[in-house]
Amino acid sequence: MDANKLKVLRDLPYSIQKTCGLCVHGVFPSNDWGTCQAHTYDHLKHTGEARQLSIFRYGSCPSFKLHEPLLTTIGAFKEFL
Repeated sequence: MDANKLKVLRDLPYSIQKTCGLCVHGVFPSNDWGTCQAHTYDHLKHTGEARQLSIFRYGSCPSFKLHEPLLTTIGAFKEFL
């Protein structure tokens, strides 16, 4: 990464938030809405088994666990996590 760019990012301070989209529990088939594999709920209008929680890619919760393969995608920006 360009040294000047890195300096500006650090000076801001820039950060990448720990969001559902970076979490091992988040499943996003094709857009920003998906499900969480860590949390379920009982739907009041339907019977049957508990459902996976619907989530937004840019949300977050205390159960965050980084999906390690995404570090390759993030590359040099991983220091801002």
